[in-house]
Amino acid sequence: MTSTAPVRWLDATEQRAWWALLEVGSGLFDLLTAELKEAAGLTLDDYEVLHLLSQQPDRRMRVGELADTMLSSRTRLSQRLDRLTDRGWIERVRCPEDGRAINVVLTRAGYQFLVELAPRHLAHVRRHVFDHLDTSDVEALGRSLGKLAEHLHDIRRTSGA
Repeated sequence: MTSTAPVRWLDATEQRAWWALLEVGSGLFDLLTAELKEAAGLTLDDYEVLHLLSQQPDRRMRVGELADTMLSSRTRLSQRLDRLTDRGWIERVRCPEDGRAINVVLTRAGYQFLVELAPRHLAHVRRHVFDHLDTSDVEALGRSLGKLAEHLHDIRRTSGA
């Protein structure tokens, strides 16, 4: 894989931002997952599934739509869904509009669990993220990460992943 294009090295500012993004991304994920595991025995990815389903009017999404929203492979998502199904927090049901598709549905027990866990989780998010930023920082972070997230979604849409 040889390229004839010149290397576009990162300048010092870009390097600091890049390494900070990697450090914060993995560090926050690990920290919040550890706190969720201690509180409820689930990962941040598991929590994200429950949260995303809770935001839907009928608390359901197609598996593919859920995977796309989470930027997750279907295989990885399937393993996560197995764990959540085993705990009674979600169900997989055939999509009535398309018999080949599967919907993931947040159960009443799953919704109640999320309602009880959310305040504790959000206190951790606030303590580890938002308590360290002022309003302009939060706005800039939202804009910047939103651009990166959109780029990742665009790649996913065009690659058919």
